[in-house]
Amino acid sequence: MPDKVERNSSKLNLEAQRLSATDAVIPKESYKTIPDIDHHQHKVDVEGLENVIGDAVKNSNMVREKVDMSEEGADEKMLGAGEEEQQNLAKKEEVKFISGGDQVNGDAKIDIGAVDKAFTGLTKEELLKFANDPFWVRLRWFLFVCFWGLWAGMLIGAVLIIIYAPKCAAPEPLSWWKQGPLVKIDTPTPDDSVVSAIKALGVKGVIYEVPADETYNIGTDPAISDALKKLAGAFSAAGVNLIVDLTPNFVTREDPLFQRATNNPDARSAFVWREGNQVPNNWLSLVNGSAWTNEGGLIFLQQFGADRFDLQLKDPVALTKLKGVLKEVVGLGAKGIRLANTKHFIINPELPDDIPSTIPNYVHTQYDFWAHAHTTYQDGLGDLLYDLRTYVHNITSGEGFLASLDDIDRPELYVSSSGLPSVDMIQLGKVPNLVANSTAAKSVYRELRNVWVTVESGKHFWMQWNYVKQEMLKHISLSEYNIFLQLLPGVPVFNVDAPKAKPEDYATDAFHKIRSSPSFMHGSFDLYRDVNSTVIGYSRSKSGNPGFFVVLNPTEQFVDANFTNVAGIADELTVHTISANYNVTNVSVKAKVTSSSIPVSGYSAMILTYVPKG
Repeated sequence: MPDKVERNSSKLNLEAQRLSATDAVIPKESYKTIPDIDHHQHKVDVEGLENVIGDAVKNSNMVREKVDMSEEGADEKMLGAGEEEQQNLAKKEEVKFISGGDQVNGDAKIDIGAVDKAFTGLTKEELLKFANDPFWVRLRWFLFVCFWGLWAGMLIGAVLIIIYAPKCAAPEPLSWWKQGPLVKIDTPTPDDSVVSAIKALGVKGVIYEVPADETYNIGTDPAISDALKKLAGAFSAAGVNLIVDLTPNFVTREDPLFQRATNNPDARSAFVWREGNQVPNNWLSLVNGSAWTNEGGLIFLQQFGADRFDLQLKDPVALTKLKGVLKEVVGLGAKGIRLANTKHFIINPELPDDIPSTIPNYVHTQYDFWAHAHTTYQDGLGDLLYDLRTYVHNITSGEGFLASLDDIDRPELYVSSSGLPSVDMIQLGKVPNLVANSTAAKSVYRELRNVWVTVESGKHFWMQWNYVKQEMLKHISLSEYNIFLQLLPGVPVFNVDAPKAKPEDYATDAFHKIRSSPSFMHGSFDLYRDVNSTVIGYSRSKSGNPGFFVVLNPTEQFVDANFTNVAGIADELTVHTISANYNVTNVSVKAKVTSSSIPVSGYSAMILTYVPKG
């Protein structure tokens, strides 16, 4: 009996806690008596029965009198629960039957409330039971080996990619003849003092011009061959290469090929000729007068004077003769060859009359009065020269070069039919002459800009700048001349005066360092005038390397030049080199100047260095 009282007391406590946990008043539960159903008159299905029961519960005013909590030990569980557990149980939601509203046919919804999900995973003790299971041990080792194997494979793969991936090709160093400078000499037998003086200039090659009439005597005249061989040996010992200038577009009367041509028709194809005594056209020679001569009933072309007979170098006989000379010259030790009169290598075989040119101040008996449209710059010239260039490269194992030594008026014809340059070096324009005597930046700027546009569109020709003799320097000195020309794209070619001058006149040490820098060898070239168009300048720069800026003032006035229009130029520049005529107070080597105010005295030049922007 006491136990029963105690259980009832616990129930009352639980009910009180539940009422205190909610604000809503819980209505009393009441029941309504269910009327008897006449089974004989009505057939009630399950749904109807649920409807009747629902209505009875809803409308009943009966108070629940007795609840049996002892079913399946529920009362014992509640009695054994602590105070905290009792509070939690009290807060749990009741099971609710929801009817009416959108429910039809007596259907009811059941709202159970929130149901806590119990943890269903394995406990630590259960997992440890499998720790030493052979299957799981093998699986763990398999996964361990796979992980580190994949990691090692990725590491090895990354290393192999670094090693064998195609690398960015480093810029090729310039060929020796591109690095320059080069210098001319006027004797095939220089003494030791001349060799030493040329070596002191820091040049890469020495140029000797074979007399025009002796070009085809090389290999047949022992005196000429021996002189060239000794010349090559003398300069090779000094670390300087030999370059030979040849004049291959004509032969003399004594030449064996011409002697055969007068008697053998097979050899005549190498020349420009006609049978009979009648002059075929109005062509003139360079020394004025008719370009034709009668040789025993045969008329031969001789544009370069008496007893100099023009070769048709596209003819196989003439071309073979020229290649024989080239091979002989290389065999004697030459590493480079420059050819004179290249525009005359092919003659129009139809021999039409010449037409007057547009050059004024000449008369019809003078060579320059005529256009020479059939004796110069003929179709096929590019392919012919390209064939010779390839031949020279082959017999020199790629170390030599073939160049044209004359000024070229039509560089577009010095390209092969495949679009490649026909010669390694050409000379364009009159830039060295203008620098020597011009007093206006505009003229130098215009000529140099035209040259550069031609070079850029000419499949990367390499320029050569033939120096004038010192007596032609009217206003500037050799110092200014050197500063401006030596850093232009291309190679400077010193004249025969250079070995006789002081090495410091050419500032070879300073120029050599700049010419061997990446900014010169592989950098860009950009030409400018200052904002007032009084001073001319150009930049040589390459990303990641110091830039160089060369300034020339061809006027006699002092100029405070503003070159802020130069792309990538820094606000502050450092003076690297100043010319002999430079005399600005407080400005010397290593001094700082601004790009908006570069002081340049009259007839002077300077080189500045800077860190390019961007």
